[in-house]
Amino acid sequence: MSQPSEGPGSPAGFGRRLLAFIVDAALSVLIAVLSGHRPSVEVHGQAHPSLSYNLIVAGSFLAIEFLFVSLVGQTPGMRLARIVVVRAADRSRPPVQWVLVRTLLLATLVPALLNDSSGRALHDRAAGTATLRLR
Repeated sequence: MSQPSEGPGSPAGFGRRLLAFIVDAALSVLIAVLSGHRPSVEVHGQAHPSLSYNLIVAGSFLAIEFLFVSLVGQTPGMRLARIVVVRAADRSRPPVQWVLVRTLLLATLVPALLNDSSGRALHDRAAGTATLRLR
């Protein structure tokens, strides 16, 4: 995929992707809190992490990622960071099955933290997508 190295259409940098992640993670925590689950539970007088809370946060994050990228090409955090997910080949909206692959790989975190020489994260590369700057 031919793309500019800077400005609109260039690969989204780590800072923009991190901002998008933080916003989407905060939304996931908000969903878990609004569902009535507590981050920790008390067992025999000691606080322990709540598995149900953690699962709701993780599930909410992945659902936000999958649904929003499938429907509009960006999550709320990506919108705020001014980045978008597109098919690498033609910059169109990626097919749902590849958004699913991308989301499942994102769940492992490792591919999202590793970039190739062109600046694409490995989960994007595996799914044939690219995360690009809008402005």
